[in-house]
Amino acid sequence: MSPEFQATGVATQKSDVYAFGVVILELLSGEEPLRFRYDKKSGEFVRTSVIDAARAAVDGAEGALRRWVDRRLKDSFPVEVAEKVTRVALDCVHVDPDKRPKMGRVADKISKLYLESKIWSDNVRMPTEISVSLAPR
Repeated sequence: MSPEFQATGVATQKSDVYAFGVVILELLSGEEPLRFRYDKKSGEFVRTSVIDAARAAVDGAEGALRRWVDRRLKDSFPVEVAEKVTRVALDCVHVDPDKRPKMGRVADKISKLYLESKIWSDNVRMPTEISVSLAPR
C-alpha cells in the first residue's frame, strides 16, 4: 500500500500507480512485497521490502540486477530491458505521490519495453529449420 493510502485509507489514482509498481517488482523478482529474516547477531527479525531490494539491485554492482531478477528465468531475459522496467516500477513507488508518473505514461513505457524484449527474444530464438540426430544411420 502506498504511504498516503496507509495514512488516510483513501485510494487515489496515485495510490493505484504505487500498487502497480509493487506488482511489477514482485513479478520481476519472484518475491513477496515484504520479507522477514532472522538476524542471529541482533536476535531480531529484519524486514526487507521488494522496493528496497530493487533499488539496491539497480544501484548496485554490475550483475546485481541479474541476481535480483527471478532465478526461475535462468538468465533468459534482456538485462537492459529488465533494468528499464525496474526503473519504471521504482518511479511508480516514489514516496511522494506527485512525483509518480501517470498510469498512461507507465503503460506507454512498458509497451515500448515489451517491444524491445520481443526483438531480443526473436534474435535469440533457436533456428527451427535444423534437426540433429544422434541415432546411428
